Amino acid sequence: MTKLTLKTAQTALGVGSLVEKTIRFRGADGGEFEGEILIKILSHDEKVNAIDVWGLSDKHTATVDQLTKAIVFHSVYESEGKRFFPKVQDTGSVSTELLDAMYKAADAVLDFSGKYWISKQMTNSGVSSSSTESADEPLQKQEEI
Repeated sequence: MTKLTLKTAQTALGVGSLVEKTIRFRGADGGEFEGEILIKILSHDEKVNAIDVWGLSDKHTATVDQLTKAIVFHSVYESEGKRFFPKVQDTGSVSTELLDAMYKAADAVLDFSGKYWISKQMTNSGVSSSSTESADEPLQKQEEI
């Protein structure tokens, strides 16, 4: 077993490395367009502070759109050292469908909500994602405080 240090943890997590992902979206001719992008594995602080790129006086006023664009801006790359979007404002110059495809690719790599890790753990443990409760047993109500 490896001695865990900050450096070994960052290396194991891949912080800062790029992962190639294929995305698909509808092209101008209405057909499917497919392309490769790189997703940077962001640290916790990079994810949490991504919204700072907008320069808002109060982070709590950020919209879901601004947060999504900030994450895409920080995580999507054309090549090593070259972000896909030169400025965060450039994220608005493409279709919502493309932004959504990029965000989903980033989520598949960065697992923002932990759902991929949880799903994998449940699959590995043999637990089904369907309800394990018996249909004959009613759900118990939570006690009121």
